[in-house]
Amino acid sequence: MRNRTVLLCVAGLCVLSAGPASADFTGQTILGPLTNGSMVSGTTSGKSDDNDGFDSGGHFFFIWDGGDDVYQLDWPGGDLTVSLASLAGADNDLFVYSPGAYDSTGDYSILGSGNLDVVSLAGAPAGTYYINVDSTFFTEGGYELTVAPTPAAGSLFGLGLIGAARRRRR
Repeated sequence: MRNRTVLLCVAGLCVLSAGPASADFTGQTILGPLTNGSMVSGTTSGKSDDNDGFDSGGHFFFIWDGGDDVYQLDWPGGDLTVSLASLAGADNDLFVYSPGAYDSTGDYSILGSGNLDVVSLAGAPAGTYYINVDSTFFTEGGYELTVAPTPAAGSLFGLGLIGAARRRRR
């Protein structure tokens, strides 16, 4: 019993000291590159499991054990919104990795099936971002991914005025 305890402790230290296998997504299939205004459709069904949600490469949490797709986003800078719609009963989750933070991310949306996952970054610096569409086993499926600038409050107000003007004409 004591040998087993020592072995488990050593194994635990190795896991904690090991960094992610692909912190910059090297060796993975990278889709894209996406740009401002991109909209793509895909599926996590039948895809490899290269990431574990918050962490690129490796599997620290062992939660997102289904297929995943990773997209490269070449962002020019400014407010950024990434939206993910899971299709037909799938429950994919959205993780956005900022430049200089490819190991793990705090920018994510993991809402349940039927919800729109959205990540908004105010004043996102220019650079290469990675977007991970990840799933758990048995929740894989189709999705639509959209990249857009976050509309300014004035723009939203202007769109509302246009909508109101159109209603009056009818």
